[in-house]
Amino acid sequence: MYPRLVHIHGSLWINSYGVMIAIGFLLFAYLAFRNPKRSGIISDNIFSNTIFWGLLSGIIGGRLFFVFEEWSSVKDNLIEMLYPWVPGFALQGSVLAIILVLPIYLKINKVKILPFLDLIAIYAPLLQSVSRIGCFFAGCCHGCLAQNLPWAIKFTNPESLAPLNVYLHPTQLYSSLASLFIFLILLFVYKLDSKFNFKPGFLFFLYLLLESIARFTVDFWRWEPDYYSRLVAVFLFFISLVSLFYINFFNKNKKR
Repeated sequence: MYPRLVHIHGSLWINSYGVMIAIGFLLFAYLAFRNPKRSGIISDNIFSNTIFWGLLSGIIGGRLFFVFEEWSSVKDNLIEMLYPWVPGFALQGSVLAIILVLPIYLKINKVKILPFLDLIAIYAPLLQSVSRIGCFFAGCCHGCLAQNLPWAIKFTNPESLAPLNVYLHPTQLYSSLASLFIFLILLFVYKLDSKFNFKPGFLFFLYLLLESIARFTVDFWRWEPDYYSRLVAVFLFFISLVSLFYINFFNKNKKR
């Protein structure tokens, strides 16, 4: 594929992975901002600041989780992980970091946390779906051998992070399609909100539940088993399941 798009100077390049993340993020921020219910949840200024802190925490969390996952291969070049043009990112780490950071910022600014998380949960899978296309271009998060699979892919670019000249499962595309499907599900559920009057937090925990299932499933076709990611996925699945059960049967709050 094409990990690098435009050469800037020396070792500086505009990478396809970074471009796809930027496109996904801009699409996510635009749609969330334009949502008709957004202004009733959070002001324009606080929304912009929240998106900034979410982006920053997501970048840091994604990089740290990638280093944790790939410790054996990056431990001798940790300083390179500080360079933004060096590929290496874990979306699951971004999600965890954002979940930890944003509620604190929202609480400080007296914004209701669950309604806002419901809002961004609708479009977060779309961001992930577009970002996974960047994974595909870079060759990271690649799948295991799949010589006889009709839709198997082969990387030939020496700059790719995937093994070269062998047929692999396109797990990046599996994840991208799964996230796109989750986005469509959440958008459909969101449109039913006026009819069923979902309680605060329902969309957010439904998003976490579906994404944890998708990540756990796709990992079975990854090049190397990622047991840490599977554990995180299992943890998020049960947390989301319990939270959904509580929201629907025990939470007394009405419509957000």
